[in-house]
Amino acid sequence: MLKIDFLNVGKGNCTVIKFPSEKIAIIDIDNSKIDDANDVLQDPMDFLNEKYPEKNIFRFILTHPDMDHMSGIDELFSGRYVYNFWDTEHDKELDTESDDFGPYNADDWKRYQEIRKSKESPKALKLYRNATSDCCWIQDNIHILSPSPSLTKLSKETEEGNSDKYNHISYVLRIEYLGTVILLGGDSTKAAWQNIYDHYNANDKLDLLKAHVFLAPHHGSENNINKEVFKHINPDYVVVSVHRGKDYAYDYYNEQANKKIRVEDLLAMKA
Repeated sequence: MLKIDFLNVGKGNCTVIKFPSEKIAIIDIDNSKIDDANDVLQDPMDFLNEKYPEKNIFRFILTHPDMDHMSGIDELFSGRYVYNFWDTEHDKELDTESDDFGPYNADDWKRYQEIRKSKESPKALKLYRNATSDCCWIQDNIHILSPSPSLTKLSKETEEGNSDKYNHISYVLRIEYLGTVILLGGDSTKAAWQNIYDHYNANDKLDLLKAHVFLAPHHGSENNINKEVFKHINPDYVVVSVHRGKDYAYDYYNEQANKKIRVEDLLAMKA
């Protein structure tokens, strides 16, 4: 079986996937908000220790270098053996001593700087759309829709401080198993989605955008909605990783989803 868990980490992201090959992949991680007053958010390491104790991580994919997608990376790489690390091409710098660094742990940023230079254990990879390999994401039916070299160029040309700067290069991943397609949007921007659409439309492959389950980009932000592109996704279900009380484009994504999950259905899934 292919098993995907979208962890409830609030306005961040962490997706854990167990492939039929038995490989474990983690896409992003965020433990920065787990001490919430309602005590409903999940600690990614607690989840891994419960569901996959002592299991090595075959690949960790950081969609882009924002702290709400890498908080807890130091604990993860200290506690588990990670074979491969997917990174992106950028020159982002952060001052961990600044008040602007926010509620994050400086050790996570420091660990990230170390592992993105690593040659082995983990092996750091910077991959682009349609990248191929003898092993192993092709065998796991992972298709990289974004980023592309042109989006990396756009990111480098975008002014520092613009919220789109590093979101332009976010990974967008398509995973297929037995005819079911999951599309993971990272924090990809309108420009990134237009880039994806233009590429696959030019190659007569727009069907690659269709998905049964769609992880909405940038936590459901209205600023990342490209309606002309998203209509081709036509998902059955939309997942939004966002914190309780935070605004997101609920009406749009609720209308986009062809099927709805009722509270009763969620309770049945947990039973």
